[in-house]
Amino acid sequence: MPEQVPNFDNETIAQLLLEHYGIKGEISSLVSFEDQNALIKTSEAKYVFKIANKKWSHEFLEMQTDVLVYLKSAAPELVFPIVVKTKNEQNITYVNGFALRLLTYLDGQLFTNTLKSPELYQDVGRFLGQFSKAMINYSFDVKEGSDELWKLDNVLACKVYLPEVIDQETRNRIERLYEVYEKNILPRLPNLRKAVIHGDANEQNLLVASDNPESILGLIDFGDMHLASQVNDLAITLAYSLLGEDDIAMASAKIIAGYDREFTLEDEEREILYYLMAMRLVTSITMSSHSAKLYPDNDYILISQKPARELLKKLEQKKYILT
Repeated sequence: MPEQVPNFDNETIAQLLLEHYGIKGEISSLVSFEDQNALIKTSEAKYVFKIANKKWSHEFLEMQTDVLVYLKSAAPELVFPIVVKTKNEQNITYVNGFALRLLTYLDGQLFTNTLKSPELYQDVGRFLGQFSKAMINYSFDVKEGSDELWKLDNVLACKVYLPEVIDQETRNRIERLYEVYEKNILPRLPNLRKAVIHGDANEQNLLVASDNPESILGLIDFGDMHLASQVNDLAITLAYSLLGEDDIAMASAKIIAGYDREFTLEDEEREILYYLMAMRLVTSITMSSHSAKLYPDNDYILISQKPARELLKKLEQKKYILT
C-alpha cells in the first residue's frame, strides 16, 4: 500500500534531522526496497537515516535497535552500526506513523566488490562465528518479524513459485532438491540450536576494511532478523559469498573453518549445512522468478539470478548435495 511506504523529500528529512537529532548535513538517497534510507554527511561524521515502512511492527523495529545496543557490550571486538539517540534520548521516534532511526555509517567496501582471497573467506567465517557466539544469549520477545518467504526455516513456502522458474534445468534441480529436503532435512530442523539471527549476512551487507582487504570490517542491515535455526546465518553467508566463485571447495572450507573456530558447529548442523545453503539459493531463485513475473519489463531480475543458478548446479555436480 503506497501510504505505508515512506517517501520523504530531502527538505523534510533535513527538518526531521534538525528537530529530532540536532544535526545538519548533506543528504543523499540509499537503495532500499520497502523502506527509505538516506546517507547523511556532516562536517564531523556520516550517518544512515532510516524511515521504516509502516508494515513493520513497532516491536520488530525495536528489536533491530535493541540488538545493536546489546552487541556493543556482548561483542565489543566486532563492528556494527551504532544507534544514535534523539535529543529526547530515544532510539526510535515516530512521525506520522513512520518510525525514524539514525545509525552511524560504516566506511568499508562491500564484500561483493572486493578481490576474494582465502584469508578474506576465513575472516568472513571468523566474524560470523563471533557474531553467532554473542547472539546465543540474546533474547527478545517479538512474534512478528521479517518477510516469512525469506526465512530459511520456512523455505517450503517458496515452493508455490517453482513453476515460475523459466529455466527448465534449474526447475528440475530444485524439484529434486525439495524432495530430498522434505524427506531428509526438514525433520532435523527441530533438533538444531535456535537463536535470533541476522538473517541476511550477504555479499552486500558484509563490509571489508578499506585498509585491510583480508579483513571483514563489519556487518550492516539488521532488517531481516528473526528467531531461527542458528546455523542458518552461516548457510546464508555461504550461499551469497560463493556466488561467482570458481573454487567453492576452498572458499566454503575457509568460511566454515573460520566460523567453527569461533563457534563450534554441532554434528547435525555440519551434516546438513550445504543443503541449507542450497535452499537459500532456492529461495533467491524462486523469489526472483516471481518478481520477474510481476515486473516482466525488468530484464535485470532474471539476469541477476544467473550466479545463484550456476552455484546451485555446482553444488549438485560436485556432490555437496545429493539429489
